[in-house]
Amino acid sequence: MHSKTANTDRDEKLAQQVIQMLDRWSDRLDGHQSQKRESPRRKYQARITVFVPETAGVAGECAESSSFDVWSRNLSQSGMSFVYRGLIKADKIVICLDPDQGGTHWYQALIVRRRQVHNDFWEYGVKFTGVAQI
Repeated sequence: MHSKTANTDRDEKLAQQVIQMLDRWSDRLDGHQSQKRESPRRKYQARITVFVPETAGVAGECAESSSFDVWSRNLSQSGMSFVYRGLIKADKIVICLDPDQGGTHWYQALIVRRRQVHNDFWEYGVKFTGVAQI
């Protein structure tokens, strides 16, 4: 039990370092054509939960899903960016933006970008495809 908490705390600290590194890199590219988006991004740094449904059924079927914590970097009206220590192979996921506040904001999402960044962490860009019905 204790080691899982220690691993989570260690991963959170490493994730924050990776996010800071990515933010510094983004600040240097601010205004570059590749950084122009349909809707503005806002910093949203929090622990969120990702569910990977094992079937193509209704999103949010927690009993038939695997779930894990990731650390968000930013958020826009159409999607978000987060980091996770490992490769997520699935393309369709369900995201809970507020697991520590009762889990009232759930979204279906499609991973549209994944890249390995630092310390075994990957950065993911996701596009929201709808509100998940829980």
